[in-house]
Amino acid sequence: MKNHILFFLISFFSFVANAQEYFYSGRVFDAENNEPLAFVNLKDVSSNNGCISDIEGVFLLKSDKKIDSISVSYVGYISDTITIKEKSNINIYLKRNIITLAEVIILPGENPAHRIIDSAICYFQKNDPFSLNSFSYSSYGKFLMTINIDSTTEAKFSKEDSSFLRVKKFLNNQHLFLMESVSERKFLKPDKDNENIVASRVSGMSNPLFTLLISQIQPFSFYKPLISIADKKYVNPISSGSTNKYFFLLKDTLFEGSDTIFIISFEPKKGKNFESLKGLLYIHSNKWAIQSVIAESSENLSDFSFKIKQDYFRPDSINWFPKKLQTFILFKSIAIGGLNPIGHNSVDISDVKINPEIKKSEFEPATLIISPDAKKKDSVYWDAARPEKLTIQEKNTYRIIDSIGKKENFDKFINVTKALLSGFIPWGPVSLEIDKFYSYNVVEGNRFGLGLKTNNRVSRRFSLYGYYGYGLKDKKHKFASRVDVFLNKKLDRKIAFGYKQDVFEDGFVKFGEESASLLSTEGFRNYFTNRIDYYNMIHFDFKSRFGKSWQISSSIYRAVLRSPSDILFGNYNEFGFSGTNLFTLSDVYLQIGYFGGKKYLQEDDYSLLISENQTMPSVSLSIWRSFPKIADCNISLTRAALRISQIVNTRYYGTFSWVLEGNIVSPKVPLSLSIGTPASYEFFSIFSPNSFETMRINEFYSTQSAFLFLRHSFLPLFGKKRFSPVPELVTNIAFGSYKNKEYIKTPEFKTLENGFFESGLFLNDILDMKLYTIGIGAVYRYGYNSFDRVKDNVAIKMSLKFKI
Repeated sequence: MKNHILFFLISFFSFVANAQEYFYSGRVFDAENNEPLAFVNLKDVSSNNGCISDIEGVFLLKSDKKIDSISVSYVGYISDTITIKEKSNINIYLKRNIITLAEVIILPGENPAHRIIDSAICYFQKNDPFSLNSFSYSSYGKFLMTINIDSTTEAKFSKEDSSFLRVKKFLNNQHLFLMESVSERKFLKPDKDNENIVASRVSGMSNPLFTLLISQIQPFSFYKPLISIADKKYVNPISSGSTNKYFFLLKDTLFEGSDTIFIISFEPKKGKNFESLKGLLYIHSNKWAIQSVIAESSENLSDFSFKIKQDYFRPDSINWFPKKLQTFILFKSIAIGGLNPIGHNSVDISDVKINPEIKKSEFEPATLIISPDAKKKDSVYWDAARPEKLTIQEKNTYRIIDSIGKKENFDKFINVTKALLSGFIPWGPVSLEIDKFYSYNVVEGNRFGLGLKTNNRVSRRFSLYGYYGYGLKDKKHKFASRVDVFLNKKLDRKIAFGYKQDVFEDGFVKFGEESASLLSTEGFRNYFTNRIDYYNMIHFDFKSRFGKSWQISSSIYRAVLRSPSDILFGNYNEFGFSGTNLFTLSDVYLQIGYFGGKKYLQEDDYSLLISENQTMPSVSLSIWRSFPKIADCNISLTRAALRISQIVNTRYYGTFSWVLEGNIVSPKVPLSLSIGTPASYEFFSIFSPNSFETMRINEFYSTQSAFLFLRHSFLPLFGKKRFSPVPELVTNIAFGSYKNKEYIKTPEFKTLENGFFESGLFLNDILDMKLYTIGIGAVYRYGYNSFDRVKDNVAIKMSLKFKI
C-alpha cells in the first residue's frame, strides 16, 4: 500500500512539475530616451506564444515550458531577439528604425486585415461600455506638464545657450505643472451618468475645478464613430465603411492560449480627405474587441499634436472595459526657452463592476460632481490612492508651485474663469456684468452702462442685481433692479422679483432674463436695429432645471410699452384711424426646454454648464397669455413660439445643422407684439447665424410664421495643406401671414405668404488669428420676394469663428 501511495505521490509531483507554468516579466523602453513603450509585441521564439506590453511598457509572458529567447517587435523600431537569463526584471531597450518606410504598394487580392476589421465593426456596439446595462468604477488621474529634453533636443541648442540651460536645470528638479484626482463613476443605461471627484490636488491651487481637465481631455473609450480630441472629431478606423477610407496592414499575430491578438496598423488611404487618425490596433479574437490602441492625427497640426493610448481588459472575464487611458499633447504654439511643453494625462481604472444594481434615484442631475472635501485629503489618503509613488520631480513640483501659487493667488484665476463663463467679472463682494458695459443699435447709438450683482461673499442664499445704461443718441436712461432668492443652486432653482425700464426691438419682445454666449456671433444683427419700443415692467420670476435635461422658466409681469409715434394700434371710424402707441399688458409667461446634450459640473452649491452636445435635438416652447381685466390693461395677447435645433456630424461629409422656429400670436395685437423676421442685411457686414442675411430690417412682419435655417460645413477644401478654407453652404427659408392688419397703422411692411428664400456660399477659416478665424461669403436672395436688380439681392458677409 505504501508503495502505491509513494508511486502516486511521485507520479503526481512529476506531473505538476511538468505542467507548471513559467512566468517572465519585465519592461520595454526606448533606447534613446528611456521612455516606456506601450503595446510592444513579445513572442517565444520556439512556440510563437506571446503577449504585448501594457501602456507603461510592462509585460508578463506565460509559457508551459522554459523560454530561452524572446523576439521583440514594434512599429518604427528595429526588431530584436533577447536571450532570457532571468524570469523577472527583464529590461529590454529597442532602437528606433531611422529608415523611412517606402510607400505601401497594394497588391491584388483581399486584404487579410479587412476580415479582422469587419469582424471588429460587427462587434462594435456590443463592445461599447455604454451598451452595458450599468457599470461603476474608481479611477486615479494624473496630469503633468513638462518638457522632454533628450539627446536630440540638446543637439538643437548651443552648450552656451543660457535660456536653454536655465530651462534644463529647472526641469531636472521639477515639472511645470501637476495635478491628481480620484473619482468614482457610475452609469445606468441609457443616459444616467455621474462622476464624483472625491479627491483632488492641483499644484499651486486649492480650487479643485481645474481637475475638470482630466475628465474632459481625452475620450473614455474608442467605441464612438467619431473620436473627439480637443476641438476636432476624427473618424474611427473601427466604424462602418472605414475599409474604403483607411489603409489597414496586418503587422503581426500573437497567440494567447486559444485566442489570437491581431496587430494592425492604420492610416488614411492616399488621396482621401477626411479628419483621420493613424496608429495601431490590437484586436483580440475574443468578441473581436479592441485590447489596445495607439492613435494620433494623420496630419501635422499647427497648434498642437497628440497621441492617445488605451488599454482594455475583461474585469468579469466576459466584457471588455477600459483599464488605462493616456494622452500626450505637444503644445506647439507655446515656447519656453525655445522648447514646446508636453502635457501627459493618464487615468488608471480599478474596482470595475459590470452590470451592478444601481437605482435611478442614486444619480445627481449634474454629470460631474466635486465632493466638498475633495481638496482636503491628507498624505495618508494619497499614498494609498496612487498606483505608483510620486517621483522626486513630482514632489518638488507640488512643493515649489504650491508656494508660488499661494503667493500669487492662482485660485483667483479659477474664480475669474468660473465667473466669466457665467458672463460676470468678480470684483470684491460684487460681480460686473460684461455685456452691460457697451452695446449699439441705430436708435440708441453707443450705449454705455454698468451691471452689478452681489456674489457669494455677500450671501449664498440671495443676490441683489441691478444695471444702468444710457444711449448717447436717444439720450434715454435704462435701468433695472432685482432680488434673486436661491432655492437650490444645484438645479439653478430660484425665484426673483424686480423692476425694469429698457427697450426691445419691434416684433422681438423678450422680457425675461437673456443669456447669450459672449463669443456668439448671432447677436451681430442687433447692431442694425432701427425701431425699438420703450417699456417699464414689474415682474416675479421662477426658474429651475429638472433632472439633467429639462429647464423651466416662468414669469408674471405687468408691462407698459411705448412704440414709436408712427406705430399705432386701434381701428378705423368715420373720422379716420383712431389709435394709440401706449400699451399695457398683464401677462403670464412660461418656457419649457429640453436640452439632452447639456452637461453640468456641481461643486458645493454651485452649478456650471461644462459642455453642450448639440448633436442631440434641443427643443424650447414658450407661451405668453394676457389677462386684460387685471390692472387696466388694453391688450389681450396669446402667443406661442417653438424652436428646435440640432447639429449632425457626419464622418466624411462635414457638419450639417438646422434650426426650425415656429411662431403664432393672436391676430389683434400691435405691430410691436407681432412676429418680426430676424433680418441682418448690409451689403457688407458680419455673418449673423439664424438670421436672414439679405432681408432688410423691419421688412417683414407676421402673426404666424415659420423659419428654417440650414447650414452645411464641408471638410477643408485642400485637405491637410496649411492654407485650406472650409466651404459652407447656407439656405434660409421663411413663410408666414399677417391677419387683421386693419387694427394697425404703421409704415409699410411686407408679409410672407409667398415665402422668402436665400442661399449662400462661404469659405471659412481663410485667415487664422489664433483665437478666431476669418472667412468670406456671399448670400443671394431669390423667389417671389426678390428684387429686380441683381445687386439688391446680394449680401457679402465676413464670417468669424471663435476657437474657444
